[in-house]
Amino acid sequence: MAQERVALGLAALLSVACAKDLPPPPEGASQTMIDFTMTQTAKGSRIWTLNSPRARVTLEGAALLEKPEVKFYRKGQHASTARSRTASVRGDGKDVALVGDVVIIAPRDKTTLRTQHLNYDSKAERFRTDDSVVVERPDAVLRGRGLEADAALTDITIYRQETRIRQDPKKR
Repeated sequence: MAQERVALGLAALLSVACAKDLPPPPEGASQTMIDFTMTQTAKGSRIWTLNSPRARVTLEGAALLEKPEVKFYRKGQHASTARSRTASVRGDGKDVALVGDVVIIAPRDKTTLRTQHLNYDSKAERFRTDDSVVVERPDAVLRGRGLEADAALTDITIYRQETRIRQDPKKR
């Protein structure tokens, strides 16, 4: 009998401890998911893979994500990785909107893009924003407002651009 009470007490403590890890479900959300992963594909090839420690899925099917990391692919190869404070995926699960301290790193060309809001159009495989942007490359820093770019950050159009070229320290 005493063993049963101890076991029941431990089970109750465990359930209370686990419940503290999960916040109450937000208003208007149908599900809250922990360690959420989502992959968008087209014709068997990955377009992007999204990971988030917490996601809320609305009744309309859109996902609202906290601290997401999104890996973008081009022709099946990893092209860039994006991080932001929050993100959302439309109900059809194709396009991604990144919001707050958005940073995208394209390792092949060592390019980093920084902005506050960025949309990714899966069909066009392009990033777009009307906000201020900073693009850093090993030899230049590009600043402007408004941008369109491919997933690998190799084809970038910056609107209202300001450019500063870094001089090679060996040539000074």
